[in-house]
Amino acid sequence: MINPYFIYSLSFLGVLVSYFFGWSKLFPELGLSLLVFLISSIIIAVIIGRSFYIRNIITFNKIKFTNKVEWVTYAILFGYLVEFIYHRNFPLLAVFTKNPLSYHEFGIPTFHVFLVTFNSFFSIYLFQMILSETRNKKYLIIFYILTLVPSLLIMNRGMLVMILISCLFVYLIKYQRQITFRKITGLLAIVLLGLYLFGVAGNVRVNNSYQTNTSLFSNNLFMQIGGATEEFKQSLIPKEYFWGYIYIASPLANLQKTINEYELEEDINLPDSLKLTITQMLPDFISKRIVSLYEFEKIPGGKQITQELNVSTAFTQPFVILGWVGISLFTLFIFTFAFFYMLLLKKLNSEFFVIGVAIINTMFLFNTFTNMFSFTGLSFQLIYPLLFTLLGKRKKGL
Repeated sequence: MINPYFIYSLSFLGVLVSYFFGWSKLFPELGLSLLVFLISSIIIAVIIGRSFYIRNIITFNKIKFTNKVEWVTYAILFGYLVEFIYHRNFPLLAVFTKNPLSYHEFGIPTFHVFLVTFNSFFSIYLFQMILSETRNKKYLIIFYILTLVPSLLIMNRGMLVMILISCLFVYLIKYQRQITFRKITGLLAIVLLGLYLFGVAGNVRVNNSYQTNTSLFSNNLFMQIGGATEEFKQSLIPKEYFWGYIYIASPLANLQKTINEYELEEDINLPDSLKLTITQMLPDFISKRIVSLYEFEKIPGGKQITQELNVSTAFTQPFVILGWVGISLFTLFIFTFAFFYMLLLKKLNSEFFVIGVAIINTMFLFNTFTNMFSFTGLSFQLIYPLLFTLLGKRKKGL
């Protein structure tokens, strides 16, 4: 049940349902072509996901405890200490010292990519070990928490959220056969509470940033930014939920606006096909260097319903490059890649199989916001399960 194809289906189905609430007057009406694509891809994903479920391919495997986790954790923390010496600051400390340093600027070039992605991978590994062990749990939890600290120090909320989501998928994979209606109901209640608190926190942040001279908990400013309809304003629905609605549905609104207004300048050609492959299917850590080396023409951004809401699903850039052909090729790529990646780890009997699946699940979930296959911070993590599996096989002489 917990595989990337079901995650894709549930994610975009959730986005579609949210979109049809119609709480914002800024959202364009969904076109037939986009609806047909989404519904068709969801159906295909369900069919593939069901085949994985029926064959029971994705199962939880226990990871044996090893004292090496202690030294690996210390090595990770030492890596951040080296970067602290390099910058003489952490982004979190910079807030108090009033010395501007964002997480985008923090880190030693190239080294930081490996450090952050390995840190994320190792956090998920420790979490799976915690679920596998009956002993040493408290010991492992301490080191697990230590691996989460760097994301706070460098103020990289995305890194922390993606680690926690991947860990959630590891947990769900272990207990997927024990999921009941009661547990699903409880999870939905937690999600609704989380969305409410997300709205409260969002109001505080935006009112503080814009210095509105009103209550920090006021909903008025963000409802104005998001173009809330009069019907929603007059409804009994807590206005804090407007934040969740906008964050979930606005990327699809931007995609539809791009489809409505963007005109392709040329027919399908080899250079654009190559550009699609390099920029959308490779981690940006690699693609940026190729683009710079060969001086590729910059890809225009998609259209936006408003300047503040600038996130636009994984399909926007493929559409800008090659139109519907680009979206189709990108969808074929992500479905095929996930299929063969999981089967490869399964065939190799990798102890990191569950971690690899959890990372891909997270990528498919966040594709509703942006292209996670080109985002190095997440996609590069897929290297480690395969790399350590092959190194382990070689060490055993297999």
